[in-house]
Amino acid sequence: MTNNNGFKYISLVFGIVIILSLSGIPYTSQQTVSANKSSDSHEMSKSDVSGKAVGKADDKQEISHKQIVSLTGSFMNKLLQEINDDNKVIRYDTKEELLNEFKKISSEEVAARYIDFYFNEKEDGLYIKPTETPPWFQENNDYDMIQQDDNTVVVNQKNTSQLYGTYIVEFEFTWVNNQWKISDITHK
Repeated sequence: MTNNNGFKYISLVFGIVIILSLSGIPYTSQQTVSANKSSDSHEMSKSDVSGKAVGKADDKQEISHKQIVSLTGSFMNKLLQEINDDNKVIRYDTKEELLNEFKKISSEEVAARYIDFYFNEKEDGLYIKPTETPPWFQENNDYDMIQQDDNTVVVNQKNTSQLYGTYIVEFEFTWVNNQWKISDITHK
């Protein structure tokens, strides 16, 4: 029985030494990046080993699922303008006015490509071309997120629809002036 008590004592001491040595490690030095797609939060966050959020050690920006959904949804909503019976856009009279609205969420270059494709500007106003919307991001489907650099993230998503069949849509998001903007969109 003496051996058994000695073993318990050594195990207890060894366990205490391990706990004490682990507690001395600064939390900020052990950061992990995780993405949670199973709940509404869908936040990508830095956390320490205890699960607490910690301050950023660098200038790397992270985009959340909620931000991706918001930006891609806003972009599509701007494409789907309210129109009258003649396909005339009600809220905007020129491509420039619409472009200024898009620039709040995307680069001018990306917005201009879509505006030029989907809208005609005439003397009496702005008209939407009667056509289908592009293959787009599906909020509830899985996607891959690739960090290109500290301020650029690319999101790839493969979807299937009756109209387009299987397609891949790729969004590039860039951190500009303290906010995320869509900086490129590719359809494959």
